[in-house]
Amino acid sequence: MIDEQENKIEWVHCNQCLRHTRHEVVTNRVLKESEDNPEFMIDWYTTYTLLECRGCGSMTLRRRVISEDIDFDETDYYPPQISRQIPRWHHELPTEFSSLMKEVYTALHANSTRLALMGARALVDLFMNSTIGDIGGFRQKLQKLVNDGYLSSKNREILEPALDAGHAATHRAHTPSAEDVGRVFDIVENLIQTLVLKEKAKELKKHTPKRKV
Repeated sequence: MIDEQENKIEWVHCNQCLRHTRHEVVTNRVLKESEDNPEFMIDWYTTYTLLECRGCGSMTLRRRVISEDIDFDETDYYPPQISRQIPRWHHELPTEFSSLMKEVYTALHANSTRLALMGARALVDLFMNSTIGDIGGFRQKLQKLVNDGYLSSKNREILEPALDAGHAATHRAHTPSAEDVGRVFDIVENLIQTLVLKEKAKELKKHTPKRKV
């Protein structure tokens, strides 16, 4: 069944633009199903809507299931709506970092915030072990990062609560707010990106002519 609302414009979240943008309804399909109940019949209507962002051109599929018989209305988007994309520089990271980062952002995009925070903590732990070695607990490692110049004292003050948030998600069933998750990923991305910037700095130094004496 084809819905007559094709080519209309809707404001929908775009995963590329990371905000609500004007989307064109490319096509609609409506599927009706009926379910026999001991007391009465339930009709289900599933609407599949293909949407195209008028800004970047990316496509989104919306699935809406409704039933007036039992007052049910549920909407899903494919791919799921996200507020944060995986950084473009992740493919420049060593394989173990890049693969873990993909898994962490998969959890984030599925709105599994506690799993995402646990993964963010694991990323920091991997960074510590790869740069300074497994020398003890988190606080010892943080101080070593400061001593070795990987992290400033000010950034440590910011990073430590982020690690604690991941620990709380793991051991104390803490469910973080969207704002807290955003802060954690700001901090973790900033730290992990130093691996990429370090390599870029080496390349820049290699290609920069030495100063003549």
